[in-house]
Amino acid sequence: MKVRALLLDRDDTLNEDPGYINDPGLVRLLPGVASGLERLREAGFKFYVLTNQSGISRGMISSEQLERVHARLSGLLGDHGIRIEKFYVCPHRDEDGCSCRKPRPGLVDVFLRENQYATPDCFIIGDKLRDIQAGEQAEIRGILLESGGRPPSGADPKNLVFRAPDLETAAAFILSLEK
Repeated sequence: MKVRALLLDRDDTLNEDPGYINDPGLVRLLPGVASGLERLREAGFKFYVLTNQSGISRGMISSEQLERVHARLSGLLGDHGIRIEKFYVCPHRDEDGCSCRKPRPGLVDVFLRENQYATPDCFIIGDKLRDIQAGEQAEIRGILLESGGRPPSGADPKNLVFRAPDLETAAAFILSLEK
């Protein structure tokens, strides 16, 4: 079985986003996340999270709190046999001008350096255009989740291949490409 990678945003992609989550008790999976990822795991996908967490530089979240939040998310997914291989985190704000804050490609670049995936074997999924844009330079196919009901504003990135209401629908689309 071919091993492929799914690069996932965290908040409003995998879990509900009450804003700057610093308490693991607030982590709740979104509907369709577990079932969608289970199907993709069975098809040979591995999962990586690429997340902007400006709450760190804003002093709203400590590194230890972030680790506990990620441990809780990993545990919830682990209950469904889903393993997050690694969390890639940008702790900066937009105004910091770093190369790792999405939509810039820094997190994707680090992922590609650390792993042996060909970009055609990857998808990037998020709830904001900036999540998809982070994979544009590497030509990683992007799927935009529109679970909030209103589509994000701005021009579609070249790598956007599908819009889905949830991760379960995104998984079905990815698997349909196999046929």
